[in-house]
Amino acid sequence: MKSPLRSRVRALYYGHTQGGVRFQGVLLALDLLIIGFFIVSQFIQDLPWFWMIDAGIAAFLAIDLFARLFALGSFRRWLKFPITWVDLFVLATLLFPAVLANWGFLRILRLWAVVQSERFWNVLARGRFDDTHVEELTKSIVTLVTFIFLAAGATQALFLGQHPKLNNFVDAIYFVVTSLTTTGYGDITIDTALGRLFSVALMITGISLFFSIAQKVFAAPQKIVACSACGLDRHDPDAQFCKVCGDKLTGPLRGLARKARRARPKADTGG
Repeated sequence: MKSPLRSRVRALYYGHTQGGVRFQGVLLALDLLIIGFFIVSQFIQDLPWFWMIDAGIAAFLAIDLFARLFALGSFRRWLKFPITWVDLFVLATLLFPAVLANWGFLRILRLWAVVQSERFWNVLARGRFDDTHVEELTKSIVTLVTFIFLAAGATQALFLGQHPKLNNFVDAIYFVVTSLTTTGYGDITIDTALGRLFSVALMITGISLFFSIAQKVFAAPQKIVACSACGLDRHDPDAQFCKVCGDKLTGPLRGLARKARRARPKADTGG
């Protein structure tokens, strides 16, 4: 027998009703505030009230994690969501700052997890940009921004003090950006073997990420419909047949399919 409370919580977290979307919008706003705090935390962590905000965020994440587990009713299903793993790690860095202090920069992974989640695209303009060129481009840009902050955190944790001009997080971001863009001003260099390998990895990754974004910016919009034969879901806007296997494209656009589900009397509240 299904619990009415569990059904209600599941509808709030994963449903497409007006109440569910409004609730998800509030959670999304809180998520963005938390992400903003994590970004600026590198510059304000010595302030006396910093620990109070950290404790408040830890309490919110713990409640949110438990609520999602309760809504899904399955521990295994709960662990399938990337944001669950990110939130568990973020919660660990908040609860044990002395042990995981050097890994606190990984909290920025929450930015990537939020943008990858259905909650973000369900709330944003009521799904207007879901499964569109805007979604793909946004995810690519957020992946780049997340990688910059992760790389800067790793630079700070691994190489701080190894160069006279590498003394704080801002210096680490500067080093990472100049390496990613292959500008290489040369004012900050890491001459150890590990540092050189790290710099090479940054340059290769940067070229790949920038190329991916440029490709999505200048690429023509594509029709998103899954081929029933081979599964390819990206086709030219006027395509009638799959460009890989030649099978006729008969399935609905994913965006239209989502709108149809939302229009049903009973919204799909599954994860």
